[in-house]
Amino acid sequence: MKQFDQFERMKKMNRLIRSGQTGTPAEFAEIMGISQSHLFRCLNYLEQYGMDIRYSRTLKTYFYGNDNELTISYSLKLIANNKTKEILGGMNILKKYTTELATSLQSSC
Repeated sequence: MKQFDQFERMKKMNRLIRSGQTGTPAEFAEIMGISQSHLFRCLNYLEQYGMDIRYSRTLKTYFYGNDNELTISYSLKLIANNKTKEILGGMNILKKYTTELATSLQSSC
């Protein structure tokens, strides 16, 4: 479930930045439940995907400086054991992709 926690963290960061309700870096890190250094790694990770993240000292909040939009979505589906043989190939591909994505998120955020 760690991968989904990371997706949720990124979704929450995105929502706070879009709404301009992050506060200072220290406040933002506290809201997120992470250290400031971890926060900066997460922000850097978002910037690597084309998000222009800026900080306003006057407003004391992070905001997006471009019109790019970040959408993070995923889905979970319970599959009965008797059905897994029918989609085993797809499950392996999905598992590999999810593992690679989670590894990328863990190392960056």
